[in-house]
Amino acid sequence: MDRETVIQNVINNYGKYGITEEAIIPLIDSGIQQGLSYDLIYLGLKMELCKLAGEEFYCTSSDMARAFGISNAEMSECIREARQELLEAGENPDDYFREVKATRFMI
Repeated sequence: MDRETVIQNVINNYGKYGITEEAIIPLIDSGIQQGLSYDLIYLGLKMELCKLAGEEFYCTSSDMARAFGISNAEMSECIREARQELLEAGENPDDYFREVKATRFMI
Protein backbone atom coordinates (compact mmCIF):
# COMPACT_ATOMS: atom_id res chain seq x y z
CA MET A 1 0.00 0.00 0.00
CA ASP A 2 1.19 3.54 -0.63
CA ARG A 3 0.24 6.99 0.64
CA GLU A 4 -2.32 7.70 -2.09
CA THR A 5 -4.02 4.34 -1.57
CA VAL A 6 -4.35 5.00 2.17
CA ILE A 7 -5.88 8.41 1.48
CA GLN A 8 -8.20 7.05 -1.20
CA ASN A 9 -9.39 4.12 0.95
CA VAL A 10 -10.03 6.28 4.00
CA ILE A 11 -11.91 8.94 2.03
CA ASN A 12 -13.95 6.35 0.12
CA ASN A 13 -14.94 4.53 3.30
CA TYR A 14 -15.22 7.34 5.84
CA GLY A 15 -15.74 10.52 3.80
CA LYS A 16 -19.47 10.14 4.44
CA TYR A 17 -18.67 10.91 8.10
CA GLY A 18 -16.90 14.14 7.22
CA ILE A 19 -13.37 12.74 7.17
CA THR A 20 -11.22 14.81 4.82
CA GLU A 21 -7.74 14.55 3.34
CA GLU A 22 -6.74 17.56 5.43
CA ALA A 23 -7.66 15.63 8.58
CA ILE A 24 -5.85 12.39 7.76
CA ILE A 25 -2.69 13.56 5.99
CA PRO A 26 -1.03 14.73 9.24
CA LEU A 27 -1.90 11.37 10.83
CA ILE A 28 -0.35 9.49 7.92
CA ASP A 29 2.76 11.71 8.04
CA SER A 30 3.08 11.13 11.78
CA GLY A 31 2.88 7.37 11.29
CA ILE A 32 5.58 7.45 8.62
CA GLN A 33 7.81 9.56 10.90
CA GLN A 34 7.36 6.89 13.58
CA GLY A 35 8.50 4.20 11.15
CA LEU A 36 5.11 2.59 10.55
CA SER A 37 4.19 1.00 7.24
CA TYR A 38 1.34 2.35 5.15
CA ASP A 39 -0.54 -0.91 5.73
CA LEU A 40 -0.25 -0.50 9.50
CA ILE A 41 -1.20 3.18 9.31
CA TYR A 42 -4.30 2.29 7.30
CA LEU A 43 -5.42 -0.40 9.75
CA GLY A 44 -4.86 1.98 12.67
CA LEU A 45 -6.88 4.72 10.99
CA LYS A 46 -9.60 2.24 10.05
CA MET A 47 -9.80 0.94 13.63
CA GLU A 48 -10.17 4.42 15.12
CA LEU A 49 -12.59 5.64 12.46
CA CYS A 50 -14.76 2.55 12.97
CA LYS A 51 -14.96 3.44 16.68
CA LEU A 52 -15.97 7.01 15.87
CA ALA A 53 -18.55 5.85 13.31
CA GLY A 54 -19.98 3.17 15.58
CA GLU A 55 -18.97 0.46 13.13
CA GLU A 56 -17.36 -2.86 13.91
CA PHE A 57 -13.67 -3.02 13.00
CA TYR A 58 -12.59 -6.07 11.08
CA CYS A 59 -9.63 -7.13 9.01
CA THR A 60 -8.17 -10.37 7.78
CA SER A 61 -5.19 -12.17 9.23
CA SER A 62 -3.48 -11.47 5.89
CA ASP A 63 -4.12 -7.73 6.37
CA MET A 64 -2.51 -7.94 9.80
CA ALA A 65 0.44 -10.00 8.55
CA ARG A 66 1.12 -7.47 5.79
CA ALA A 67 0.79 -4.55 8.22
CA PHE A 68 3.31 -6.06 10.63
CA GLY A 69 5.65 -7.36 7.93
CA ILE A 70 5.34 -11.04 8.85
CA SER A 71 4.17 -14.13 7.00
CA ASN A 72 0.60 -15.40 7.09
CA ALA A 73 1.85 -18.47 8.95
CA GLU A 74 3.50 -16.28 11.61
CA MET A 75 0.31 -14.25 12.00
CA SER A 76 -1.75 -17.42 12.34
CA GLU A 77 0.59 -18.53 15.13
CA CYS A 78 0.28 -15.12 16.86
CA ILE A 79 -3.51 -15.42 16.70
CA ARG A 80 -3.41 -18.98 18.04
CA GLU A 81 -1.24 -17.84 20.97
CA ALA A 82 -3.45 -14.81 21.66
CA ARG A 83 -6.58 -17.00 21.64
CA GLN A 84 -4.94 -19.31 24.19
CA GLU A 85 -3.94 -16.37 26.41
CA LEU A 86 -7.50 -15.05 26.31
CA LEU A 87 -8.87 -18.46 27.30
CA GLU A 88 -6.42 -18.65 30.20
CA ALA A 89 -7.53 -15.17 31.30
CA GLY A 90 -11.15 -16.33 31.32
CA GLU A 91 -12.15 -14.36 28.24
CA ASN A 92 -13.87 -15.52 25.08
CA PRO A 93 -11.41 -15.38 22.17
CA ASP A 94 -14.33 -15.24 19.74
CA ASP A 95 -14.99 -11.72 21.02
CA TYR A 96 -11.66 -10.73 19.44
CA PHE A 97 -11.03 -13.20 16.63
CA ARG A 98 -13.58 -14.68 14.26
CA GLU A 99 -12.90 -17.48 11.86
CA VAL A 100 -14.84 -17.22 8.64
CA LYS A 101 -15.02 -19.51 5.68
CA ALA A 102 -13.45 -18.14 2.53
CA THR A 103 -15.67 -17.87 -0.51
CA ARG A 104 -13.98 -18.29 -3.84
CA PHE A 105 -15.40 -17.70 -7.27
CA MET A 106 -14.07 -18.93 -10.56
CA ILE A 107 -14.95 -17.28 -13.83
